[in-house]
Amino acid sequence: MSANEDLTAIHLDRAAVWNDLVLAAHLLQVALERQSQRDGSIPHGHLKLLVLLSTAERRTLGLKSLAETLRFSPSRVSHAITALARQGLVTRGRVPEGRRAYEATLTSQGQLLAARVLRAQRTDVRDVLLDSLEPSDAAALGKISSLVVEILERTEARQLSLECSHSDALPVERERG
Repeated sequence: MSANEDLTAIHLDRAAVWNDLVLAAHLLQVALERQSQRDGSIPHGHLKLLVLLSTAERRTLGLKSLAETLRFSPSRVSHAITALARQGLVTRGRVPEGRRAYEATLTSQGQLLAARVLRAQRTDVRDVLLDSLEPSDAAALGKISSLVVEILERTEARQLSLECSHSDALPVERERG
């Protein structure tokens, strides 16, 4: 096999790995969405908000913090919290020390729903997936998943830094006519 053929084979292997990763992430998201809708009648994105609130001190977090953690837009979080509040799963209010900031607090009804959906998720999605793997494969998946998260967070931080440095640039002087 020539050097060019070796490089082509490596490139095709990388492409196949990438395609498998993208498809796996998509299918996992589809399975989680289906399960959240079936067992909780809520979108999986809303469940993520409930889970974050359930682990927070006083079951309360600022909407900005929720958006940053999940990489959701502030508007998306605001709309989701409004929908969850209408269902009695969270309460929404102003941050005591903030002028325009809002926070969400998980209600006991929201806590019960999150626990129920997570139990079903563990049985129907997580355990099915992880029990299908050899222990060494499950450990490798955990290690690789952590590494992917770390790399993506570093990349995102670099991109945000670049965006900030571009927005801090001096404005271009306009011609006067």
